[in-house]
Amino acid sequence: MLGEHTVIELFQQQAARWPDRPALVGDGGRLTYAELDRATARVAQVLVAEGAATDEPVAVLAARGTQQLVALLGVLRSGAPYVCLDVEQPQGRLAAQLADSGARILLADRPQPEFTGTALRIGDLPRAPAADLPRPAPADLSCLVYTSGSTGAPKGVAVTHGGLANYARHVVSLLDCADERRSFASVTSLATDLGNTAVFPALLSGGCVHLVPSEVVLDPVSFARYARTHALDYLKITPSHLAAFLSFPDTDVLPRQALILGGEALPWELVDLVRARGRCRIINHYGPTETTIGSLTYEVGAAEAARRPGATVPVGHPIRATEIRVVDARLTPVPDGTTGELLISGAGLARGYWRAPEQTGERFVTLDDGTRAYRTGDRVRRLEDGSVEFIERLDQQLKIRGHRVEPAEIEAALRLHPEVARAAVTPVRDGMGQQVLAAFVVPASPAAPNVRDLRVHMSELLPQHMVPSSVEVLPALPFTLSGKLDRRALARRVGGAAPAGRG
Repeated sequence: MLGEHTVIELFQQQAARWPDRPALVGDGGRLTYAELDRATARVAQVLVAEGAATDEPVAVLAARGTQQLVALLGVLRSGAPYVCLDVEQPQGRLAAQLADSGARILLADRPQPEFTGTALRIGDLPRAPAADLPRPAPADLSCLVYTSGSTGAPKGVAVTHGGLANYARHVVSLLDCADERRSFASVTSLATDLGNTAVFPALLSGGCVHLVPSEVVLDPVSFARYARTHALDYLKITPSHLAAFLSFPDTDVLPRQALILGGEALPWELVDLVRARGRCRIINHYGPTETTIGSLTYEVGAAEAARRPGATVPVGHPIRATEIRVVDARLTPVPDGTTGELLISGAGLARGYWRAPEQTGERFVTLDDGTRAYRTGDRVRRLEDGSVEFIERLDQQLKIRGHRVEPAEIEAALRLHPEVARAAVTPVRDGMGQQVLAAFVVPASPAAPNVRDLRVHMSELLPQHMVPSSVEVLPALPFTLSGKLDRRALARRVGGAAPAGRG
């Protein structure tokens, strides 16, 4: 039914089939499929006239809402890949991402005097002559998604049209929602790939995507009211975000059809809370940005909930056109039940890291049989039913509220402060059992830096979820006998144990 078209072509098919159906709801109003089709076509025509081209990113900087998604879809329709910039991030970080992307065209909802390329206001686009729009190939880039980088700077993951379409087609099949008039809730930033689980499957199936306003997303009572008013069918959310919602008694935030959880390990206790509140399907979802949003899924039925394979809910089985391997340090497959690193290959594999061939070569490897695969850095094992259980990270990478966090990037930001000589960041558990960040710095002079100044400094360089909850000044950092930084000793200073893990 969905063939091998790109997501923008599949959206156009739905627009021709259901022109009067609602397609998009958000700050800025409601658009039908026909209205969204016309709006994105206009953006695409302007971009083509301005020189938008295959594999040349177009940047989008706009507040969460209908204009933002119209701009993103318009970029895809022009044949260029988009790079979505989150307006909530510090200006310095946005400038770094914009420069790294090399974008010559910027679509924005506000003036950007610092940008030296072609800046276009989304709500005031010029008229452009009608022209045939290009048809992207599966290998062409659809978007750049920036994630925290282990080298101290964000890195852009180059996602292809083929990978994005493969993922969206799988979700439509998984949810069995093709041609159904369903409502999908998007509650995360479109600058990350978490939100795409709602956006593209909705528009490929004749459903309606709700870009839930930020102030509603943060308040369980407001979100429950929104969910009830708009009869939301599907919700993709991180376990920690859902747990915060469910901590409010008698607040019904669950969707009518299916709850998709991802971005972090899913505790069985949270599954129990969901089952006590509602009857929706519960689907665990796993996948690094490098393999396009999601690569494995696991639906928790009554039997699985009773049997509870693994310490947390398994991350599941591969999606369509995806292959996984569990390997040792030499990339040799290990027997089922034995732990090893998870490798992912197949249609969702990203092209690599944008303008970073060395980093690409480290993580995207070619195996002995010629298969190209991504080294996830996740230690896992296969269970008896063939599903995969996540165990821990093999490096220092963390997940904080569903966001990938490299402590090295935070440490690099701290070292930019003139009063900091050395820095270390490690995860700890707060009083609610949630994973948070703690920072430790060694001063560059006898006078200790002001902790408040350090927090302001980090807030100017890092998104809020990467700013540590605590900062402590030490005369020196602790090291183990083997000469490695002793992160567990640091964690004990704030009464926690340094946990590893992501889902």
